[in-house]
Amino acid sequence: MSNTETVPSETEEQMNDALTVDTTTPSFRVEGISKSFRHVQALSNVSLEINRGEVVGLVGENGAGKSTLLNIVTGVLQPDGGTLYVDGDPVEFTNPRDAADYGVSLVHQEQDVITNFRGYENLYLGREIERGGVLDRNQMREEAQAFVEDLGLKLDVDEFVSNYSFNERQMLEIAKAFHVSQKSDNPVILLDEPTAGLEEAGREILFDLVNDLRDRATFVFVSHELDEVLDISDRIYVLKDGELVDETTASAATQDSLQQSMVGRETADEYYRVSEQRTEEALGTEMFRVDDLTVGEEIGPLSFSVRKGEIFGIVGVEGSGKERLGRALAGDLGMTDGTISVDGTPVTEPSVSKMVDSGVGYIPKDRKSEGLLLYQPVRINVSLAMIRNMNGKFPLLNLDAEDKATERVIEELNVKTPGPEALVHGLSGGNQQKVVIGRWLAQETPILVMDNVTRGIDVGAKEEVYRLCRELTDSGVSIVFIGDELPEVIGMSNRIAVMNSGQFVDEPFDASAGNKPTEEKLIQEMI
Repeated sequence: MSNTETVPSETEEQMNDALTVDTTTPSFRVEGISKSFRHVQALSNVSLEINRGEVVGLVGENGAGKSTLLNIVTGVLQPDGGTLYVDGDPVEFTNPRDAADYGVSLVHQEQDVITNFRGYENLYLGREIERGGVLDRNQMREEAQAFVEDLGLKLDVDEFVSNYSFNERQMLEIAKAFHVSQKSDNPVILLDEPTAGLEEAGREILFDLVNDLRDRATFVFVSHELDEVLDISDRIYVLKDGELVDETTASAATQDSLQQSMVGRETADEYYRVSEQRTEEALGTEMFRVDDLTVGEEIGPLSFSVRKGEIFGIVGVEGSGKERLGRALAGDLGMTDGTISVDGTPVTEPSVSKMVDSGVGYIPKDRKSEGLLLYQPVRINVSLAMIRNMNGKFPLLNLDAEDKATERVIEELNVKTPGPEALVHGLSGGNQQKVVIGRWLAQETPILVMDNVTRGIDVGAKEEVYRLCRELTDSGVSIVFIGDELPEVIGMSNRIAVMNSGQFVDEPFDASAGNKPTEEKLIQEMI
């Protein structure tokens, strides 16, 4: 598959003209919306207005009420009180189809495409074209191809989505949102963490697309990445504890002012806790070693080692192989050649179970589909790794140990949950990620492979994850830290390897305190 592209961009002067939007006609209005779940007030008297042609930012910590508001606006949930207005007229959405009929649609944080369907089949899902009771695939294919090209996207809609890149799938999500909103002459597209998991090139494509389509739609941009919200938005709303606490223009706001509104404090000066990073002298002996690892013809040969208490960062552009390397280290991808050793002992024919038995835990990029059982309680999710320790002909899980492990994780990681029996689905993204990490903490796993561990969680939750990583390394845990956010990888790592075309470009960069490489230096190696 080719990379997703937008049509050629305009000149600087033309783009500036395009960004001058008509904000005089309200396109969508929320007035006095409230919603509670049992005894929890999720939203309290929230009112906001979105003007035609605007990009409006919506920020807040996990649990602030953003997801509840999005679900109400798209008809997934009904409010306890308040009214929605489209072009000045009150409307009631009892389901997402009602919302789509008025041009309101949502691009989900976790990609909502069917990978074993073709691109055009995803676009027409639930709205298929039939002739004589038979699907008219030719018409759907031709119309879908023309539709995405009209949006300025280069997608092969006849290709299976499983062959799309992550960026291409995200562009397909946006195309779907426009497609279901065709009945409206001014769609309202809600973008929920649209850049989560995207490489830098993918973010640029997304931002170009949003700016190019301003004259055809109104956008709500929900993100934890405050710099991105400031870059793309005209105005920004801030939610805190279910209430609207601030409204500002992007030009008048800063990351620190938004952070102050969101959590009541500015970002910590020592965001990545670099002063707590273990020095070269404080690192322990070699704990994890990879020699001449290859995976098919795509990765390797690669060799590196990680010492006790060290964070070994890995960066690279999309397609560099870093995500596949993480899976191989966790035993999820079969090695073609090479050796993985844990504490000096080679792991023969590595598999997921063998790597777990050897002391290697994996935190995947997509926690919801790969890291959690969403409709099981916190207790079950924490104890998943404990099952590996069950022996005997009729093995039984030690329920007392399970309860104690869960209580320990909730307390030590400050997991905000009603209790061990609460379903993980109901937790915020940051607390879900704590459960994934806590699973390995409960087992005292000595090596963790983390792939974009802070993806889709807010600033406050990120700070807690960074604190936890420092505490883990203080206890001797070794971390392979794979990431897309360069400032994060630079701030957290002791050393950083750059991947390009399945290979490490050169020797890993020294990233000890006082010797951190710049983003520019890493980017030069990445491309």
